[in-house]
Amino acid sequence: MHTCSPYPPSVLSVACASARITQAACVLLTLCLPATQSAAGGRCEEAPVDVIAASSDERHVACSAAGDALALLGRCGISLRRPLRVEIVRQVRHPLSKSTIFGLFDTRLETVFIAEEASIPALVAGTPYSDLPGRDFYRSLIVHEVVHGVMHQNVRRPPTSHAAYEYPAYALQIASLPSSVRTRFLQSIPNNADQGAGVFNDIILLIDPFFFAARAYAHFSASDGCSHLAALLQGEVAFIPALPP
Repeated sequence: MHTCSPYPPSVLSVACASARITQAACVLLTLCLPATQSAAGGRCEEAPVDVIAASSDERHVACSAAGDALALLGRCGISLRRPLRVEIVRQVRHPLSKSTIFGLFDTRLETVFIAEEASIPALVAGTPYSDLPGRDFYRSLIVHEVVHGVMHQNVRRPPTSHAAYEYPAYALQIASLPSSVRTRFLQSIPNNADQGAGVFNDIILLIDPFFFAARAYAHFSASDGCSHLAALLQGEVAFIPALPP
Protein backbone atom coordinates (compact mmCIF):
# COMPACT_ATOMS: atom_id res chain seq x y z
CA MET A 1 0.00 0.00 0.00
CA HIS A 2 1.31 3.45 -0.90
CA THR A 3 0.32 7.00 -0.16
CA CYS A 4 0.77 9.12 -3.29
CA SER A 5 0.26 12.85 -3.66
CA PRO A 6 0.84 15.01 -6.77
CA TYR A 7 2.74 18.27 -6.23
CA PRO A 8 3.90 21.04 -8.55
CA PRO A 9 7.60 21.29 -9.51
CA SER A 10 10.06 22.60 -6.90
CA VAL A 11 7.79 21.73 -4.00
CA LEU A 12 10.08 19.06 -2.61
CA SER A 13 13.66 19.02 -1.43
CA VAL A 14 15.26 15.61 -1.58
CA ALA A 15 18.48 13.85 -0.63
CA CYS A 16 18.69 10.91 -3.03
CA ALA A 17 20.92 7.89 -3.33
CA SER A 18 20.97 4.41 -4.78
CA ALA A 19 23.70 1.86 -5.40
CA ARG A 20 24.00 3.04 -9.01
CA ILE A 21 22.72 6.62 -8.91
CA THR A 22 23.65 9.19 -6.28
CA GLN A 23 21.91 12.53 -6.44
CA ALA A 24 22.02 15.37 -3.93
CA ALA A 25 18.83 17.14 -4.91
CA CYS A 26 15.79 16.27 -7.02
CA VAL A 27 12.71 18.18 -8.06
CA LEU A 28 9.80 15.77 -7.96
CA LEU A 29 6.39 15.97 -9.58
CA THR A 30 4.87 13.09 -7.62
CA LEU A 31 5.66 11.63 -4.22
CA CYS A 32 4.91 8.00 -3.45
CA LEU A 33 5.80 6.64 -0.02
CA PRO A 34 5.01 3.43 1.80
CA ALA A 35 2.27 3.87 4.36
CA THR A 36 3.80 4.29 7.80
CA GLN A 37 2.97 1.61 10.33
CA SER A 38 4.07 3.27 13.53
CA ALA A 39 4.66 1.71 16.89
CA ALA A 40 6.07 4.87 18.45
CA GLY A 41 5.12 8.48 17.95
CA GLY A 42 4.62 11.85 19.54
CA ARG A 43 6.39 15.08 20.44
CA CYS A 44 10.12 14.81 21.15
CA GLU A 45 11.37 15.94 24.54
CA GLU A 46 14.42 17.50 22.88
CA ALA A 47 12.60 19.71 20.37
CA PRO A 48 9.18 20.76 18.99
CA VAL A 49 9.32 17.89 16.52
CA ASP A 50 6.74 15.12 16.17
CA VAL A 51 8.32 11.79 15.24
CA ILE A 52 6.55 8.69 13.99
CA ALA A 53 8.65 5.53 13.76
CA ALA A 54 8.26 1.77 13.91
CA SER A 55 10.14 1.46 17.20
CA SER A 56 11.05 3.49 20.24
CA ASP A 57 14.75 3.21 19.30
CA GLU A 58 14.15 4.72 15.85
CA ARG A 59 12.08 7.45 17.42
CA HIS A 60 14.81 8.21 19.96
CA VAL A 61 17.45 8.48 17.21
CA ALA A 62 15.24 10.79 15.15
CA CYS A 63 14.42 13.01 18.11
CA SER A 64 18.07 13.27 19.11
CA ALA A 65 19.21 14.08 15.58
CA ALA A 66 16.44 16.65 15.16
CA GLY A 67 17.60 18.27 18.38
CA ASP A 68 21.13 18.43 16.98
CA ALA A 69 19.87 20.13 13.82
CA LEU A 70 17.92 22.72 15.80
CA ALA A 71 20.94 23.39 18.03
CA LEU A 72 23.21 23.96 15.01
CA LEU A 73 20.71 26.33 13.42
CA GLY A 74 20.03 27.99 16.77
CA ARG A 75 23.65 29.15 16.90
CA CYS A 76 22.77 31.23 13.84
CA GLY A 77 19.54 32.55 15.35
CA ILE A 78 17.36 30.33 13.13
CA SER A 79 14.62 28.30 14.80
CA LEU A 80 11.40 26.47 14.07
CA ARG A 81 8.33 28.67 13.71
CA ARG A 82 5.95 25.71 13.83
CA PRO A 83 6.33 22.11 14.99
CA LEU A 84 7.90 19.84 12.39
CA ARG A 85 6.87 16.26 11.62
CA VAL A 86 9.39 13.47 10.98
CA GLU A 87 8.33 10.04 9.72
CA ILE A 88 10.66 7.05 9.58
CA VAL A 89 9.32 4.78 6.82
CA ARG A 90 10.34 1.45 5.36
CA GLN A 91 11.37 2.94 2.02
CA VAL A 92 11.35 6.28 0.26
CA ARG A 93 11.33 5.97 -3.52
CA HIS A 94 12.08 8.47 -6.22
CA PRO A 95 8.84 8.51 -8.24
CA LEU A 96 10.60 9.11 -11.56
CA SER A 97 13.60 6.75 -11.45
CA LYS A 98 11.92 4.43 -8.93
CA SER A 99 15.27 4.19 -7.11
CA THR A 100 15.28 4.00 -3.34
CA ILE A 101 16.43 7.23 -1.71
CA PHE A 102 17.61 8.34 1.72
CA GLY A 103 14.78 10.72 2.43
CA LEU A 104 13.13 14.00 1.60
CA PHE A 105 11.45 17.07 3.01
CA ASP A 106 7.92 17.68 1.78
CA THR A 107 7.33 21.44 1.89
CA ARG A 108 3.58 21.15 1.48
CA LEU A 109 3.08 18.82 4.43
CA GLU A 110 6.07 20.24 6.34
CA THR A 111 7.10 16.66 6.93
CA VAL A 112 10.47 14.95 6.77
CA PHE A 113 10.40 11.39 5.43
CA ILE A 114 13.45 9.24 6.20
CA ALA A 115 14.14 5.65 5.17
CA GLU A 116 14.55 3.27 8.10
CA GLU A 117 18.11 2.74 9.31
CA ALA A 118 18.20 -0.91 8.21
CA SER A 119 17.89 0.18 4.56
CA ILE A 120 20.85 2.58 4.61
CA PRO A 121 23.82 0.18 4.11
CA ALA A 122 22.50 -0.86 0.69
CA LEU A 123 22.02 2.79 -0.30
CA VAL A 124 25.52 3.93 0.64
CA ALA A 125 27.36 0.95 -0.89
CA GLY A 126 30.16 2.15 -3.15
CA THR A 127 30.01 5.74 -1.90
CA PRO A 128 32.23 7.65 0.57
CA TYR A 129 29.43 7.32 3.12
CA SER A 130 29.92 3.56 3.28
CA ASP A 131 33.11 3.98 5.31
CA LEU A 132 31.37 5.97 8.04
CA PRO A 133 29.83 4.40 11.17
CA GLY A 134 26.25 3.61 10.25
CA ARG A 135 24.51 5.26 13.19
CA ASP A 136 26.58 8.45 12.91
CA PHE A 137 25.78 8.78 9.22
CA TYR A 138 22.11 8.02 9.79
CA ARG A 139 21.81 10.76 12.40
CA SER A 140 23.49 13.20 10.01
CA LEU A 141 20.99 12.25 7.33
CA ILE A 142 18.13 13.23 9.63
CA VAL A 143 19.95 16.48 10.46
CA HIS A 144 20.16 17.22 6.73
CA GLU A 145 16.42 16.93 6.17
CA VAL A 146 15.43 18.73 9.38
CA VAL A 147 17.65 21.64 8.32
CA HIS A 148 15.63 21.79 5.10
CA GLY A 149 12.45 21.93 7.18
CA VAL A 150 13.62 24.72 9.46
CA MET A 151 15.07 26.80 6.63
CA HIS A 152 11.81 26.43 4.72
CA GLN A 153 9.83 27.83 7.64
CA ASN A 154 12.11 30.87 7.78
CA VAL A 155 12.72 31.59 4.11
CA ARG A 156 11.70 35.04 2.87
CA ARG A 157 12.49 34.52 -0.79
CA PRO A 158 13.06 31.01 -2.16
CA PRO A 159 16.52 30.41 -3.65
CA THR A 160 16.70 30.07 -7.41
CA SER A 161 18.95 27.00 -7.52
CA HIS A 162 19.11 23.55 -5.95
CA ALA A 163 22.64 24.33 -4.79
CA ALA A 164 21.29 27.18 -2.67
CA TYR A 165 18.77 24.82 -1.06
CA GLU A 166 21.35 22.13 -0.40
CA TYR A 167 24.28 24.25 0.86
CA PRO A 168 22.93 24.70 4.43
CA ALA A 169 21.67 21.13 4.69
CA TYR A 170 24.99 19.62 3.64
CA ALA A 171 27.12 22.05 5.63
CA LEU A 172 25.27 21.29 8.85
CA GLN A 173 24.96 17.58 8.08
CA ILE A 174 28.74 17.27 7.96
CA ALA A 175 29.11 19.59 10.97
CA SER A 176 26.85 17.26 12.97
CA LEU A 177 29.17 14.28 12.53
CA PRO A 178 31.53 13.43 15.42
CA SER A 179 34.91 15.05 14.82
CA SER A 180 36.77 11.83 13.98
CA VAL A 181 34.01 10.68 11.62
CA ARG A 182 33.87 14.07 9.93
CA THR A 183 37.64 14.00 9.41
CA ARG A 184 37.39 10.52 7.87
CA PHE A 185 34.74 11.72 5.44
CA LEU A 186 36.62 14.89 4.48
CA GLN A 187 39.85 12.96 3.91
CA SER A 188 38.01 10.68 1.48
CA ILE A 189 37.09 13.62 -0.77
CA PRO A 190 39.96 14.87 -2.99
CA ASN A 191 40.43 18.65 -3.20
CA ASN A 192 37.56 19.32 -0.81
CA ALA A 193 39.29 22.46 0.48
CA ASP A 194 39.64 23.95 -3.01
CA GLN A 195 38.76 27.63 -2.84
CA GLY A 196 38.11 27.96 -6.57
CA ALA A 197 35.08 29.84 -7.78
CA GLY A 198 32.05 28.12 -9.17
CA VAL A 199 32.07 25.12 -6.84
CA PHE A 200 28.58 25.71 -5.50
CA ASN A 201 26.35 25.19 -8.47
CA ASP A 202 23.75 22.70 -9.63
CA ILE A 203 26.12 20.89 -11.99
CA ILE A 204 28.61 20.04 -9.24
CA LEU A 205 25.75 19.12 -6.93
CA LEU A 206 24.39 16.65 -9.48
CA ILE A 207 27.71 15.18 -10.62
CA ASP A 208 29.50 14.92 -7.26
CA PRO A 209 27.28 15.55 -4.23
CA PHE A 210 30.00 14.23 -1.90
CA PHE A 211 32.43 16.91 -3.06
CA PHE A 212 29.63 19.47 -2.77
CA ALA A 213 28.94 18.35 0.80
CA ALA A 214 32.59 18.50 1.84
CA ARG A 215 33.07 21.92 0.25
CA ALA A 216 29.87 23.27 1.82
CA TYR A 217 31.15 22.30 5.27
CA ALA A 218 34.64 23.71 4.61
CA HIS A 219 33.24 26.98 3.27
CA PHE A 220 30.71 27.33 6.08
CA SER A 221 33.33 26.63 8.76
CA ALA A 222 36.08 28.80 7.31
CA SER A 223 33.95 31.92 7.05
CA ASP A 224 30.97 33.53 8.72
CA GLY A 225 28.66 30.61 8.06
CA CYS A 226 25.73 32.15 9.90
CA SER A 227 25.76 35.18 7.63
CA HIS A 228 25.60 32.83 4.64
CA LEU A 229 22.51 31.13 6.07
CA ALA A 230 20.89 34.49 6.76
CA ALA A 231 21.59 35.57 3.18
CA LEU A 232 20.19 32.31 1.82
CA LEU A 233 16.94 32.96 3.68
CA GLN A 234 16.73 36.19 1.68
CA GLY A 235 17.21 34.19 -1.52
CA GLU A 236 20.70 35.09 -2.69
CA VAL A 237 24.38 34.62 -1.88
CA ALA A 238 27.27 35.76 -4.03
CA PHE A 239 29.03 32.37 -4.02
CA ILE A 240 26.09 30.44 -5.53
CA PRO A 241 25.06 31.54 -9.03
CA ALA A 242 21.34 31.98 -9.57
CA LEU A 243 19.58 29.97 -12.24
CA PRO A 244 18.40 32.00 -15.25
CA PRO A 245 14.66 32.85 -15.14
